[in-house]
Amino acid sequence: MQLQDTAIQKAETLAGWRLYVTNAPITQLSLSLAVTYYRDEWLLERGFHRFKRGCLPALPIYFQNQNRITGLMFLLNIALRVFTVMEFIVRQTLMATQQSLAGLYDGNPKRKTERPSAEKMILAFCNLTLYFLPDSTIFMTPLSELQKQILSLMKMPESLYQVDSTVRLT
Repeated sequence: MQLQDTAIQKAETLAGWRLYVTNAPITQLSLSLAVTYYRDEWLLERGFHRFKRGCLPALPIYFQNQNRITGLMFLLNIALRVFTVMEFIVRQTLMATQQSLAGLYDGNPKRKTERPSAEKMILAFCNLTLYFLPDSTIFMTPLSELQKQILSLMKMPESLYQVDSTVRLT
């Protein structure tokens, strides 16, 4: 086996360059730290993607009142923060316990992930049904094991999804 210097040099030339520009002084931000921040930028961009085409779309709004537009964007911003906190807590718990979460993917229930998205976790709760019976009692479908696991990972008690049997509608 022999090194082909010209081929290696040509490959290095074609590999390209990436230019990083910042106004931060080198004493505050080294090149390696700037590159790290740049590569983690997708984390912020992901939130904006949710506003553009995700499950929190801020599509053209046909409100006449500016306060309503501001209010809707405020609510979408709160929802985005809730999604982010959900993902952070669950991922942190999964990492600390060295676990993974299975059952979030349709068609592949055994597929596991250590980085579940908030959308997938919320989708896992879509089959819950709340029944209001004619005798004014309330019944709710029981939680699945996946739902219980998600609540546990979020450090939320299962009692959030339990109906008090003494409550009656009047």
